[in-house]
Amino acid sequence: MAHDIGDIPGVVERVVNERSSVVAAARAIRDARPSWATIVARGSSDHAAIYLQYLLEAYCGLPAGLALPSATTVYGARIAWRGGLVIAISQSGQSPDVVALIEEARGAGALTVAITNQPMAPLGAIAEHVLECRAGEERAIPATKTYVASLAVAATLIAELMPNADVGGALGMLPHTLQEAIDASRTWLAEAGGELLGELHDADRGLIISRGFNLSTAYETALKLKEACGLFATGYSSADALHGPLVVAVEGVPMLAFRADGAIGRSIDQAVAAAQSRGLQPWLVGGREVAGPRSLSLARDLPECLTPLPYAVMGEVLCERLADRIGRNPDAPVGLSKVTRTM
Repeated sequence: MAHDIGDIPGVVERVVNERSSVVAAARAIRDARPSWATIVARGSSDHAAIYLQYLLEAYCGLPAGLALPSATTVYGARIAWRGGLVIAISQSGQSPDVVALIEEARGAGALTVAITNQPMAPLGAIAEHVLECRAGEERAIPATKTYVASLAVAATLIAELMPNADVGGALGMLPHTLQEAIDASRTWLAEAGGELLGELHDADRGLIISRGFNLSTAYETALKLKEACGLFATGYSSADALHGPLVVAVEGVPMLAFRADGAIGRSIDQAVAAAQSRGLQPWLVGGREVAGPRSLSLARDLPECLTPLPYAVMGEVLCERLADRIGRNPDAPVGLSKVTRTM
């Protein structure tokens, strides 16, 4: 897992620089002028799908939702796909329900795009446009470099669709920024952030919160804590947390907030303050606006829409370090396999 994380800057550099398939897909999307988008994924890719959903709505003004594969594969529904854009995200390209939904959508007249690390897998053979993650072999079972590569592919697609947006101008910063995030996270967790590792080690649960583009980061980090460390962590939107889940924020429950700068950060502060009023001392990962011994500042010059990449890397380093501390093998969690096939 540590080696896979170390590969991330080079993987993202390939994604950013080798974009011919992304250019072709963006051209097809502009020509098709879809009125809506649906994204289908499973597992970690579901969290990449949430990130892409935010990108499509915030930058392209395109209504986007997450598909319900079982509506097609189990209940036999026939969806009116014509006129829409359907994007599948699958690192392996093999999940039968994801493949089946793309096949159904393409046959019914939707424009179909696949984001995958295995372009020769069944999903790549079905979708009209295939965008490759270029991550190479991922040695550990938990997805790390393939997850971040999926985010990078999504961001490059939006940069092609919206060439005047800030996302495109900042893509070239990503490889260096991601290397800095890996190094800073490892150093911080060996020093001030070691207390966070201790709190998670001693806890039986944890709360991970964020909002906006980094809602995906909260969900993904919580999943990685379960997979690699056996810790029952739960990810929440900070807005949703205020509607009830903060009742479980009691003494002894660690809380980590991914807080990007700006308006979204100020909205996350409401949940952080509510947790503090209950006696918790949340940890913060953010940009220029976070400071103090219980915070880590990363990617200070990136636009918010790209911060999920370095923040996700920090979450991955956290999980790898915590697994090592508690004596678990994060590369091969008991009961998990690299490719999961669901119908």
